[in-house]
Amino acid sequence: MHSGGYLDRNVKSASPARLGIVVALHGAAIAALMLAPPEVVPRIDWKPLNLIQIDDEPPPPPIKAPPPTQKANPDNIDQPTSVINIPKTDSNETVFTRNPPDDAHRPTPVLPPFVEPVHVEASFVNGTEIQPDYPPSLARQEIEGVVTVRVLIGTDGRVKAVEQVSATEPEFFEATKRQALRHWRFKPATSDGVAIESWRQMTVRFKLEA
Repeated sequence: MHSGGYLDRNVKSASPARLGIVVALHGAAIAALMLAPPEVVPRIDWKPLNLIQIDDEPPPPPIKAPPPTQKANPDNIDQPTSVINIPKTDSNETVFTRNPPDDAHRPTPVLPPFVEPVHVEASFVNGTEIQPDYPPSLARQEIEGVVTVRVLIGTDGRVKAVEQVSATEPEFFEATKRQALRHWRFKPATSDGVAIESWRQMTVRFKLEA
């Protein structure tokens, strides 16, 4: 007894036409697989980068200081005005007047009269030996002369310095200088009663007695 499977039965029972169709389908499938394009991989094109240089922003302009405000000139400030005696005239004008400044109401100060200080010149003290000794050499020659000197008198009345103004002979000046420094005494000059130093010009004559 021969037993056969399902495939054997189908092959045996299949017609040649059906087998041709099956073979054609398998061939078409194989051909389709062979002709199928490979998997498409997208191509990446790397383009060069264009670098753009960005300049630094310029610094902001300096801020200008605001102009100094002008102080109001007090001379240009108008004094307040007040309305007085508003008479009605034919022209319907209103009369305004300006108040006088405050200084106008203040009395003018009265200054005391200027009084010059009282100066009193120095003067010789009574009993002062004024005349110098006669220079012997000039006395023997019988030479007479005149000496003018300026003396600085201190607050104590003593002579502090002697200056020659004129002299007929040098010996006359030297004799006068010694006498002034040693023996001349004065009441000092005063200014409003206060003793001060002062200069005084003196003239001394040298004359031989007959």
